[in-house]
Amino acid sequence: MPRLLIGNDFTEDLENAGEQRLATARWHAKRAVFFARDHDVLVLPEAPDDSFVRYVTALTGTDPASLAVVIPPESAMLTPATLAGPALRERVRAALAGRRIDAVIPLHPDPAAVDLARGLGLLDAVAGHAFIAQGGGSLANSKAVFRALAAGTGAPIPEGAVCADPEAAARAVCPLFEQGHPVIVKHEYRQATRGNEILSPVGGITAWGARRLTVLGDSGAVAGYLRDHWGELAGDGGQGHRLVVERYFPGSTALFAEFTLTDAGTAGPGTGGGADTGTGTGTGTGIEPAGQGEMVYDPKPSAQIMPVRTVDPELTAELLARGRALCEPLHAMGYRGTLSTDAVVTPAGQLYFTEFNGRTTGSSHIYAEIGARIVGPDYPARRVLLEHVAWPVTSFDRAVAALSDAGLAYSQDTRTGVVISTAFDAAYKDLCFCAVSEDLAGARKLRQRVLDLPDA
Repeated sequence: MPRLLIGNDFTEDLENAGEQRLATARWHAKRAVFFARDHDVLVLPEAPDDSFVRYVTALTGTDPASLAVVIPPESAMLTPATLAGPALRERVRAALAGRRIDAVIPLHPDPAAVDLARGLGLLDAVAGHAFIAQGGGSLANSKAVFRALAAGTGAPIPEGAVCADPEAAARAVCPLFEQGHPVIVKHEYRQATRGNEILSPVGGITAWGARRLTVLGDSGAVAGYLRDHWGELAGDGGQGHRLVVERYFPGSTALFAEFTLTDAGTAGPGTGGGADTGTGTGTGTGIEPAGQGEMVYDPKPSAQIMPVRTVDPELTAELLARGRALCEPLHAMGYRGTLSTDAVVTPAGQLYFTEFNGRTTGSSHIYAEIGARIVGPDYPARRVLLEHVAWPVTSFDRAVAALSDAGLAYSQDTRTGVVISTAFDAAYKDLCFCAVSEDLAGARKLRQRVLDLPDA
């Protein structure tokens, strides 16, 4: 049956954002097209290019003519205020005419999405609507809440603390500095490394997973820096959030395991629990493995590999088992949807969990749609997916043509090749692509062939 897909991004991360960041967020929401099935209605902040829709639906087998796309009267982020607007609501209502909606699925569990569904008479179609309506989505995306639940469930986490003021943060940082350890300080909500900073007693550290490295010589310098930069680190222009301080392990491998939390083990926005994700069998308890992989930094996010391929299988098994345990308290509280549990493996081989993200992530459409739906549900055992971030191109159509001309486009016959995984980002003049190969070495070679193309 048709579904209503709401392409709202993580609005807590967009407070006081500049226009370029907002433009990129509008671009990122278009990944919802990968999740579309026949007769779905998509609510997006701006209309996706026809060429992108045709490209994606040709791969997924969706009939593009059956889809309805709704955008606000003026292209804008689907913030709570935009979703609450009567003009958008009427546009959605008109698009729904004649369609019996089976599920309402927001990318981010925002109370405004529940309010929209309620106004359309579709409240019961929102999984976990009672939890979301009371602000539960913020709990499922808070790095501070994560540390409390992780500690309570016995998950290994780096030494550190959740801090409500600069004095508490200094008390957490200084003992680690005295032991010679760098720390990472993380905004409670910002995503994709934009809220992270490395503080270190010594230089020479590459700030993987953070926007910058700051070297501070002594406790006085630490206290002064945290006090002077508190608004930037945690405050968001006076709207105070907590700051997470934790030991930073240079040279670690970043991993994730995503799960689908449901009432009855039904699928989330993508293929969900129906796919053989290579993460073990389903549990039948409403917490099902969805996908897992590795994040690559250079020093900011530059690629992701699915499934996990470069760490010991025993650590991968621990990632999945402990990640599932992290889902249990949120599931008991009423959260329904995708939950990504993030971790690092240190150079010494220790696994530590670092955060969770209760939303459809930038990885979800890779494993669920490009992986399980396009390549096939057995992809974790048969193929490796390597998504490369930020391929500079002049247009989406030119990128498609360049891949085709070079013989690099994905082939359903061989189940190898390159799938473009995002729309064209007009703000940065680039897009992302996913190299599909039999093994990681092959995927890396395929990625390099794309990057070596002379004209895209």
